[in-house]
Amino acid sequence: MTAGSGAGTEAVMSRKPDPSQRRLLATMTREPFMPVRLYYSIPGRAFVTTRLRTMRCMAEVPADRCWHWLFHAESAGLDIGAGYEAVPEERRPVILGWIRFPKTGGMTIQTTSAQRASAAARFFGPQLGPEVVALRVRVVNRCFAADEGHPDDLLKTLDWDVTVVDPREAEAEHARDLRGVRTMEDLERASKASLDRRLKSKKDVPMVEDFPLAPEEETPEFRDLAMTLRLRVVRALEHWNGNTHLTLAAIIMRMVEEEMRKREAAER
Repeated sequence: MTAGSGAGTEAVMSRKPDPSQRRLLATMTREPFMPVRLYYSIPGRAFVTTRLRTMRCMAEVPADRCWHWLFHAESAGLDIGAGYEAVPEERRPVILGWIRFPKTGGMTIQTTSAQRASAAARFFGPQLGPEVVALRVRVVNRCFAADEGHPDDLLKTLDWDVTVVDPREAEAEHARDLRGVRTMEDLERASKASLDRRLKSKKDVPMVEDFPLAPEEETPEFRDLAMTLRLRVVRALEHWNGNTHLTLAAIIMRMVEEEMRKREAAER
């Protein structure tokens, strides 16, 4: 299988209709361009490549020492952005992502959008089996303008000034938040208190964020990963539209309050 040329991206208009505004860089399937990389533990490279060779949506590219994951065959029905039909025939198959095997071990899947990263986790989970485990995710927490550079070059921002979250620190913070929790009401109070602390601190996510996942708690549909990335897309779009004061914690708090209002309205 031969992949389409380039990274499969195009520039589309920002949500602001004002023609003086810069154009938002988006994928061919119309999601905001936001580089994401998933890190996996694997039993061995041969274990994975044996399975990849059976899939028509995969193309090995020895010159680049990677595999292209294509919007084709088994993956053509995935719910990604505007969908398969949005891609012009002459640009098919679009490259959805790149699978690599770093010298340090393991496997990575790199994509050009948060939605593609979530779709990759859901798609490759059953394809590769439970021995292949998503351990970490790295994301560039910003949107890009169409005139900022070629997508292939912008993908390199995944390795610029990375802030790596130590899993032990994340676990310790989680344990502190859950101390004394016995009931669902306790959990809701603890979660709100944690959000309030983050909101008051005005601490926000770094530009390039690398943080651990919780595979033992994740669902088969990778619900937690999808939500985690979706929130970062919301924040990035808010900043793109000029609302740079909004932190991730503020956005989460806003969503929680909206959900509470809906619940109260339904109970009336």
